[in-house]
Amino acid sequence: MSNALTAAGAFAIDGMQGAMNLAKAMASAKMVPLHLQGSPGDCLMVIEQAMRWQMSPFAVAQATAVVRGKMCFEGKLVAAAIQTSGILEGRLRYDFAGDGNERKVICSGHIRGEPKERTVEVTIESAKTTNEWWSKTPDQMLTYHAARVWARRHAPEVMLGVYSPDEFDASHHEREAIDITPDAHSIPSPPSHRELTEEERHERYVTLYAGRAAACMDTECCNGLWKAWDEKIDQAREMGKPIPSKTVDAVRNIISGRAEVFREDAYTNTPVDEVPA
Repeated sequence: MSNALTAAGAFAIDGMQGAMNLAKAMASAKMVPLHLQGSPGDCLMVIEQAMRWQMSPFAVAQATAVVRGKMCFEGKLVAAAIQTSGILEGRLRYDFAGDGNERKVICSGHIRGEPKERTVEVTIESAKTTNEWWSKTPDQMLTYHAARVWARRHAPEVMLGVYSPDEFDASHHEREAIDITPDAHSIPSPPSHRELTEEERHERYVTLYAGRAAACMDTECCNGLWKAWDEKIDQAREMGKPIPSKTVDAVRNIISGRAEVFREDAYTNTPVDEVPA
């Protein structure tokens, strides 16, 4: 009997050894998110989750982030995982009502083998966070949020160990979601989490990149850090939590200082007749 695990539309992984080999390959890739580079263990977590969802590990990896030590998955990925899990007859349905802070959505899903739909109601007032996309595309964000609430309540096996970044936002109150399925049993909400202060975020970024810069042994590595930091800045901006300019400059100075060491070494080791006057 084969021990291979297969991701839909992707490739087969031959047991745990195959998954570990893939994790090492993923960790060595430069195009995976920075938090996965050089970390086969974290990559293995992504691969395991991707296999459970029958998705490509590399596609899942691109939709991950690390928030307060936990691997988080973007809202659109979580919604897709619910739809492709196979537990539903058809697709989740979203019915909107109200405007402004009174805006709400009723998310309904028909679990296979059951006679009627299961439903939850989520209000924008209870779901909205500081993420700027809540202001730009509130209905889309409300849809992602409602799908996650529906799954946590009615299909926890899909969401086991899965979080999205906005679940760590101080203004997020998932406990205010209303289950309107007749005779449904509510599930206790996860405990709230304190949001990092700006100074704490600054210290974490500076400490992280100081360590990575110190580990660089050539200018190519420093160039990779430059690219990774620029991507992190863009990612934070897209999530509605831009990195303060003080932190941006501090990390850039760290990387620049490390790169300067290699430039000086290269100049010092250049033969005299090759050194420009």
